[in-house]
Amino acid sequence: MSPATLPIATSAETRRYLRALVGRHRVRFGLVVALIVGAALAGMSTPYIVGLMTDAFATWARGGTAAPGPDLRWQIPLILAAVLAQAVLTWASYRNLAVLSEQIVADVREEFMERTLALPPGQVEAAGTGELLSRTSLDVAQVQHSLVQAAPQFFTGLITVLVYVAGAFFVSPVLGAAILVAVPPMVLVLRWYFKRAFNIFHDVQAAKADLTSAVAETIDGVKTVEALGWQARRVAHTDRAVDRLFGAQMRSMRLRGTLFPVLDFSAFLPCFTALLLGGVLTATGYLTIAQTTTVVLIMQLAVAPAIEMILSLEWVQNGTVSLARLIGVRGEQAAGGDARPNRDEDEIIELKGVHFGYDTEKPVLKGVDFALRRGERLALVGPTGAGKSTLARLMAGIHQPNEGTVRVGGAETREIDETLLRRFVILATQEYHLFNDTLGSNLRLGAPGAGDAQLREALQVVGAGDLPDRLEDGLDTLVGGRDHALTPAEVQQVALARVILAAPEVIVLDEATSMLSPNAASDIEQGLNRILAGRTVVSIAHRLNTAHDADRVAVVEHGRITELGSHDQLIAKGGAYAALWQRWHG
Repeated sequence: MSPATLPIATSAETRRYLRALVGRHRVRFGLVVALIVGAALAGMSTPYIVGLMTDAFATWARGGTAAPGPDLRWQIPLILAAVLAQAVLTWASYRNLAVLSEQIVADVREEFMERTLALPPGQVEAAGTGELLSRTSLDVAQVQHSLVQAAPQFFTGLITVLVYVAGAFFVSPVLGAAILVAVPPMVLVLRWYFKRAFNIFHDVQAAKADLTSAVAETIDGVKTVEALGWQARRVAHTDRAVDRLFGAQMRSMRLRGTLFPVLDFSAFLPCFTALLLGGVLTATGYLTIAQTTTVVLIMQLAVAPAIEMILSLEWVQNGTVSLARLIGVRGEQAAGGDARPNRDEDEIIELKGVHFGYDTEKPVLKGVDFALRRGERLALVGPTGAGKSTLARLMAGIHQPNEGTVRVGGAETREIDETLLRRFVILATQEYHLFNDTLGSNLRLGAPGAGDAQLREALQVVGAGDLPDRLEDGLDTLVGGRDHALTPAEVQQVALARVILAAPEVIVLDEATSMLSPNAASDIEQGLNRILAGRTVVSIAHRLNTAHDADRVAVVEHGRITELGSHDQLIAKGGAYAALWQRWHG
C-alpha cells in the first residue's frame, strides 16, 4: 500500500467489527429475528391450509367424501387471520430492523469521526484531501445505504427463505430436497463472485476517491488554473480519472452480469423441480395432493424474498468494502502514551539523530541534532525545500521521525498523549479554517472559557481589534461558509488570536502571517512577542527581520542545520545566513 493511502481493514477485521456492532444491540437484534421468523411461519400457514383445502376438493371430486363446505368455515377465517398476523409481524420486524440499522449507522459514523480526528495530522496530510473526503462522504453514504436498506432486505430475505425451506422439509422431506438442486450453481457462482468482488469494488471506491480529489484540487486552485491557462490540462486530468472510474465500474458490471442471471435461475429452479417431482410422486400415491400443493406454494413464496436477497447482495458487498475503508482508519492512529511534557525543562525541545522523509527512500531531514531552550525565540531560515516546515512539524509532534528521537518537555513526542501534546505545542500555519459558527465560538476553540473581553484583547494583539465592531452582531456574528465572509487576512488574524487564547508553552509559526502586509506582519509579530513573553516561539522566517529579532537563528540546508547562532554571530561568520541577509537588503 502506498504510504500516502489510508489503510483498509481486512475481511476478518470487518466481520469482527460487525459482530461487535450487533452485539451492542443484541436485545433488539433478537427481537427482530423472532419477528421475522414469526412472519415467515404465519406466511406458511396459508400454503398449508390451501394444501388441505386442495386435497379435500380433490377427494370430493373423486367422490370419496362429502363436499368440504364445513371445513371452509374455519379454514378461510384462519387464512385471513394468518395473512393479518403476517402483515402485523412483518411491519413490526421492518420497524425494529429500521431502528436497529439506524442505531448501527450512528455508531459507525460516530466511531469513524472519532478515529479520523484522532489520526496524526501528518498521516492525514500525506493521504491527501481526496482520500479522506471520499471516505467521509462517499464511503459513509455507501455504508448508510447498505445498513439502512440493503442489509435489512438481505437479512430479512435470508431468514424468511431459511424458515420456508425448513417448512418445506417438514411437510415433505423428499420435495424439500428439491431445493438442493439450486445449491451447486449458487455455491459455484457465489464463490466465483466473492473471490473477485472485494478487489473490484475496492477499485471502484478508490477510483471515486481519485475523481473526488481531481475535482477538489481544481476547485481549490481555480485561480492558479486560470492564471496559468491550465484549463485544458485539468480537464484532461479529470477525464483520465473519469475513465479509470468508468473502467472499474464496467468490471463490476461484468461481474454482476454473470452473478445475477445464475442466481435468478437458481431461485426459480426449486419451485419448478418441486412441481415436476411432486406431480410424479402424487400420481404414484407416494405423496398427497396436500403435501405437493403446500410445498410448491411455499417454494413459490420463497422466490420473492430470495430475489430481494439476491438484488440486495451487490449493495451489501459495496457496503462491506466501504465499511472496511472506514474501519481501516483505525489501523494507524497515533499510539500516544502516559508521558507528560514538563514546562520547566531547560531544553524544552530536543532532537537527536533525527532522520525523516515522507517517502523513506527520499529523506527530507538527515541526522538533525538540536536543542531549543525554554523561553527562547528561534528563527528557521533557508532556501525553499530545505526542510524548514518539516522540521517545524517534527518539533510540534505532527510527524514522528523515521530514526532518532524528538523530545518535548523532556518526553518523547511518540510517548505523549496527543491531547496533551497539542495543548503544549501549537503549530500555526498559513492554512486556516473557519467553522460555520459565530466569531466568538471560532475564537474559543483553544480556550472554551474565555470571556468576551479576552477575545477582544487577543484580536487587538493581532491587529483585528475592530473586527467585532465592523460585524453586524459583533462576536455573535455567524462567519464561515455561506454566512459573513471574512477576508483571508482576517481569517489569519482570527487563527492567530486562537493561538494567543490557547496560551501554549511552545508556538511554532509556519508562514502564519503570510496573508498580511509586511508592516502588519511585523506589528503582529511584535505584539505576539509581548503577550507571549517567556514562552518558546519557533518561526519559519521568510522575512529576515523576524530572524533579526530572534534569540537564535538556525539555517536549514539540504535537510541539515548548517548554521546556528544569534543574528550578529552569523553575520560575523560570513556564511549562508550572511549571504541571505545581504540579498534580503538588496
